[in-house]
Amino acid sequence: MHISYDVSDWTRKHYQDKGPVRMCARPWKMVHDEKAAKAVLCCHGYTGYPGELIRPGKDLYEAGFDVYAVRYPGHGTTGEDFLQSKAEDWIGVAYDAYAELKDQYEEVYLVGHSMGGAIATIISDAFDAKRLALLAPALVIPSVPVARIRFLRHFVTKTKKEWKRDPLYKFYYEGDPDDDAFLGSQYWSFNYPKSIWELERVRAQAVACLDHLKADTLSISGGLDVTIPEEASVLVVGKKLGKNKHLHIPTATHLMPYDKDLNAQDEAMKAVVDWLSK
Repeated sequence: MHISYDVSDWTRKHYQDKGPVRMCARPWKMVHDEKAAKAVLCCHGYTGYPGELIRPGKDLYEAGFDVYAVRYPGHGTTGEDFLQSKAEDWIGVAYDAYAELKDQYEEVYLVGHSMGGAIATIISDAFDAKRLALLAPALVIPSVPVARIRFLRHFVTKTKKEWKRDPLYKFYYEGDPDDDAFLGSQYWSFNYPKSIWELERVRAQAVACLDHLKADTLSISGGLDVTIPEEASVLVVGKKLGKNKHLHIPTATHLMPYDKDLNAQDEAMKAVVDWLSK
């Protein structure tokens, strides 16, 4: 796999993390020796990290694209950093990355997973990107009680929730042996009302973009996704502009880029490559 972690510091204008970036969370690129004409920018999800998007990156690279993945401030470091970073930081890093790539390639497309799907939607609208592929895009999030979070974020730092590692999920990234356990202890074992509010701000901004989003857009939903409903993809492909397609994979979970059902994972990744290769 032709991967490099020598990428621009797209976080330099945004919140500066105090904790070290875990190996799995390093932003990365897969660039051909002879530079491709087209690039793809990959955007990870809420509490996620760039290593989760290695599989779509690898497949797109093999299809002839140069591929890049950003890391948002507050992600892949510590819970303390997470609490200090905001929606503007997360969106801003993706914006700066796309702006840089746009000057280097004939076309730059976007792939976004979960909250990364919302961020990719915002960036695509800002730059009039021609193609966009979304995996379980977080434009509808039933589990977020907006009114309650709006209130709690001022008084509650975090609340405990149950998390345990699922060994059936196989990752593709190069990282430290304890990455999953460490990130679980920092991110996935808690609810952070303040950060959930920032997620809601990202979601609302993405929805507001749909009326004028020109990109030809593929949105993929999973039948076993308990986080983002099929309704989110239906909302996206119902936009007025562009050629749009909804693919529903009954056996896919929310974590499509590394789904434990390999057939579902393969189907989703093939659909993304096919869509961006048209």
